[in-house]
Amino acid sequence: MGEFSRIALAYILIFFLVFLSRRYRLSAERDLIESTLRTTLQLLLLGYFLGYLFHWRSTTSLLAVILLMSLAASFIAAERFPLGGSRWRGLLVGGFSLNVSSALVFLSLYLMGAIKHNYAETITLWGLVLGNSLSNVTLAFERLSAEAKNRRNEIEAKVALGASLRTAMEDCIKAAMRAAMMPKYNMLKSAGIVHIPGVSAGMVIAGMDPMEAMVYQILVMYMLLSVGFLTSLLVLLMSYRHALR
Repeated sequence: MGEFSRIALAYILIFFLVFLSRRYRLSAERDLIESTLRTTLQLLLLGYFLGYLFHWRSTTSLLAVILLMSLAASFIAAERFPLGGSRWRGLLVGGFSLNVSSALVFLSLYLMGAIKHNYAETITLWGLVLGNSLSNVTLAFERLSAEAKNRRNEIEAKVALGASLRTAMEDCIKAAMRAAMMPKYNMLKSAGIVHIPGVSAGMVIAGMDPMEAMVYQILVMYMLLSVGFLTSLLVLLMSYRHALR
């Protein structure tokens, strides 16, 4: 069966979801169709582009791809993270948080020799950490905003008694941090028992030694955990002043 035939068959699942959405009036049809079509187009274009990039192996093109991925992630973060009603402020805080945390973790592992100087590995891992950071940006700020609004009276009372806003919102920040990191903790706890993580699953399917694949997966998961933690922390520390707006 050809690659495109498999994609066509996979769309049967999407059509079923669209049917369920219409049947139960969930109004999710547009999001389902747009997101899946966009994913198909983006990934196919990425496949062609990476094939071209790996053929030429240019450091300049590698850096250009990393920059474009980082900019795209920043703008997507701004869409999900309109800080204080300003998309540009969301772009600054969200983009800064996810790119700085990703760069710190990535460069640390690279300098320690855990990540090899390999075009395919560099681009794949960079995209992986950026994509995972995006969810932390959204989860952290949404939970912080909800906690702050629910505890508005408590926060205002603490500030009136002389506490700083940071101190008054400490419980909100802790709750938001837990909420943002919970998916990562669940991922780590269930790995190898409930599911085979994606990276190692792909390696095993491709014929790599299972133990080697699992060791690499551990590296990736700890990388995602570190980036997620740093991203969430930076977002919360840079945005708590706007949580009540």
